Amino acid sequence: MVFAAVRGILRAMAVSTRAGGTPPDDEDALVRKARDGDRPAFDRLVALHLPQVWATVWRLLRHREDTEDVVQEVFVTAHRSLSGFRGDAKLSTWLHRIAVTRALNHLERAEEKRRRASDPIDPEAADGPVAIGTPLSALESKELMRRLADCLEQLPAAWRAVLALRESEDGSYERIAETLHVELGTVRSRLARARTSLKDCVEGRAA
Repeated sequence: MVFAAVRGILRAMAVSTRAGGTPPDDEDALVRKARDGDRPAFDRLVALHLPQVWATVWRLLRHREDTEDVVQEVFVTAHRSLSGFRGDAKLSTWLHRIAVTRALNHLERAEEKRRRASDPIDPEAADGPVAIGTPLSALESKELMRRLADCLEQLPAAWRAVLALRESEDGSYERIAETLHVELGTVRSRLARARTSLKDCVEGRAA
């Protein structure tokens, strides 16, 4: 099953691993093979795009198990819908669009909102190591991470999506607008408001 294969890849690889070594034109060949039912070709596409998809979903959900579940949904959906992928956009853009949609749907579920209200943030699940200095600086860094995570959760889902995509690779305004199906001005407005709100919250100046 595709679900089991994606779970296996998620378990086997470190989140911070960056896939590489495959020329861009090889991806088109992999897509064609995957469309024709070539399972290894699809597994290769998963391996190539998993780190970036994980990072995007993580920035929206900030919870390891939820991120794993949604990332699995993303690639299961991609596998089922690959026959409809016409190549009008880059495969990474198409996958990001699925990832953002699935993550936002996850956030908007009433049960998820209630459960997350009582769930602790897991700062160790982030996609990068935390620098450790003196014990005091480590405590301050951990506290800042918790405060930032709390503030991120208070942002509207649409603002958080723009922030997440801006932080991802090739997070240009044009790419974000294409992924979210919004105007360029909307991207700029949401990003500016999200950054201001996040800064005020972290600094304790939120209304």
